[in-house]
Amino acid sequence: MAKRRTRRKPSRRSGGRGRQSNNNVLWIITIIGCLGLVVGVAVVAQNLIAKGKIDEVTLCHSGGPQNVTSVLLDLTDPLSATQQARLKTIIANEVSGSSVDTMIALGIVSEDPSRWGAMFAKCKPASGQDANGLYENPAIIAARYDREFTAPIQSTLQAMLTGASENQSPIMEALQSLVSTTPSFTQARGHRKIIIVSDMLQHSDNLSFYRGQGWDYFVEKNGERRMAGNLAGVTIEILRIPRSGRTPSNEITEGFWTRYFDKQGSRPPSVSSLGDL
Repeated sequence: MAKRRTRRKPSRRSGGRGRQSNNNVLWIITIIGCLGLVVGVAVVAQNLIAKGKIDEVTLCHSGGPQNVTSVLLDLTDPLSATQQARLKTIIANEVSGSSVDTMIALGIVSEDPSRWGAMFAKCKPASGQDANGLYENPAIIAARYDREFTAPIQSTLQAMLTGASENQSPIMEALQSLVSTTPSFTQARGHRKIIIVSDMLQHSDNLSFYRGQGWDYFVEKNGERRMAGNLAGVTIEILRIPRSGRTPSNEITEGFWTRYFDKQGSRPPSVSSLGDL
C-alpha cells in the first residue's frame, strides 16, 4: 500500500517576508516623496525670499524698477496756494496709482545747476496691505512704507514749493539732468513716464524764448546735435502753469517743444492746465 503523500502547508514565514518587503517599498516611496515635497517647499520659499530682497537705498527689489515716473517741477515762479494744493493731490494720486517697484523721482528746474537732478528717487515699496504673510511682517512693512517712502516724498515736495523766484528757467537742461540721475530710467522693464509741471517757457543761456529764440535758432547753434535721444517710447505729461502778462508767442513755445520731444523719441505729449481760477 502506497504511502499517502502529505501536502506541505505554506510557510507563514515566507508570506510574512513578502508582505514585509512590500511594506518596506511603500515606506521608501513615502519617505522619498516627503523629502521631495520638503525640498520643493524650501526651493519655493528661497525664491520668494530672494525676490523679496530690498535695496536699502532705492527700496527696489533685487530685479530693479519695473516702471519709472519722473516728475520735474518748474517753480522758478512760485505757485499760488491753490496750485500747490492741487499739485500735491496730483502727485499723491500718481504715487497711489503706481504699482510696487515703480521708481518715483522728483526734480526741480532752477537757475542753479547744483540743484538739478533727482532730489528724491526711490521705488514704491509694498505697503502693509501688500505684505506676504509667509515671510513678511505687515506691521513692519507698513511702518517702513511711511517712514522711508511717503514721508520723504512729502518733505521733499514741501521743500521744493517753498523756494524763491528765480531769474532763469532752464527747463530742457534740468529735464536731462533728472533723466540722467533717475536710477534705471533707461533700463526699466515696463512703463516710463515724465510729468513736467511748468509754464514751458524755456529761458537760459543756451536758449531763451524771451529773446525770440525757437527751434530754428536751436538747430543753428548745433543744439540738435547735443540732444541725448534718451526718451524713446517715454510718455510725456505736461501740467502747464498759466502765466499772465507778456509772454513768448505760442508759435515759438509749441513749435519748439513739439520738435524737441519728437527728436528725443518720446510719445506725443499730453497737456493739461494747472490753473487756479
